[in-house]
Amino acid sequence: MPVTRRYFMSAAGILGSVVVAGTVGVGAGYRAWWDQPHDSATRHLSMDELAFVDALADAIFPPSPKLPLRGRQASVGRYVDLVLDGMEPLQRKLVRLSFHALDQWPRASHGVPFRDLDEVAGAEVLAGWVVHPRAEVRGLLASVYIFVGMAYSIHPKVAPIFAAQFRCGYGE
Repeated sequence: MPVTRRYFMSAAGILGSVVVAGTVGVGAGYRAWWDQPHDSATRHLSMDELAFVDALADAIFPPSPKLPLRGRQASVGRYVDLVLDGMEPLQRKLVRLSFHALDQWPRASHGVPFRDLDEVAGAEVLAGWVVHPRAEVRGLLASVYIFVGMAYSIHPKVAPIFAAQFRCGYGE
């Protein structure tokens, strides 16, 4: 098929529509997270951010015979909110941005943010992030994982279990 002016104009119109739709989508996403006000019960996190951190904690730390406390029950989101208190404002915004980026990631494949996934789908998405081919995605997850892991491991019901495994004074 020869490339005619009509063909070129049609392709340009379609491309233009895609660019406009993408820009609108990015703009809507920007409004959804940037400087979102914190909830009255938190110091820094919005309710969506708190729900994401707790959902991620549930995916990382599902209940097991050794660790019966699931991530959300350890108040991981509340702990992370307090950790943000010690950060500079720009650092705080960047951490919150990472929460939003990971939370919105499954929307393309599952139609909902991470915080709204069921237990099985959340575990699958988390497993995909852990082995993602892009180092940037794995690094982003690792950064957020650190906050969640710290919060979970110092919970009074969990710390003694970790202390028994790490005899270097952990939990004292």
